[in-house]
Amino acid sequence: MTPLDLNRLNVYSPYSVWNIADGVYAFKTNHGVLYRIYFLPDQTIWQSGAYEFGLVNDNKKPSPADRHLRATVICIIEEFFRLNPDILLYQCETGDNRQATRDRLFLRWFKEYAHNDRYVIKIAKVIAEGIDNYAAIIVQRSNPHLNSIIHDFDQFIGLLQNKPF
Repeated sequence: MTPLDLNRLNVYSPYSVWNIADGVYAFKTNHGVLYRIYFLPDQTIWQSGAYEFGLVNDNKKPSPADRHLRATVICIIEEFFRLNPDILLYQCETGDNRQATRDRLFLRWFKEYAHNDRYVIKIAKVIAEGIDNYAAIIVQRSNPHLNSIIHDFDQFIGLLQNKPF
C-alpha cells in the first residue's frame, strides 16, 4: 500500500491525522476520543490488492454525533483510494452487539458523502453462531475489475452463509 500523503490529507481533514505505523493512522476528536484507522493487507478473498479497513475507538470514550469524525474518516478513505486503486474490506466489530448500528452509521456517512458516486459499496450480513456479522467491500467505480470483484465477494459471502456451524 502506498502510504497516505498526510500533508495533503490534513489540508482537507477537519481533524489532524498522523501516522503511527505502516498502514495505521490516528486522530483525536474535539470530544477527546482517540481513533485509530488501519489498512491491513487482506488475502481472505483475493491474493493481492485488498485491504482490511478498520476504525477503532482506542480510548473507549463515548463518541457523540460528530460531523467532523465522519468527514475525517471519509477524507482518509478518499486519500487511500487516490493513491491505491485497491479494494477495502470492512467488518463491523461484534464485541458489544452494536455491529448493526455501526453498519448503518457507516452507510449513512457514505450516502451523505458528496462524491459517493465514485464508489460501489457491497454489503453482506452473515449469521455465525447466532451472531449477526456485517461485512462490506468498497471499490472505486472506475476499477476495471469491478464486476469480477463484486462476483468474488458475493461467492465468498455465499460460502459463509451456507457454512455449517
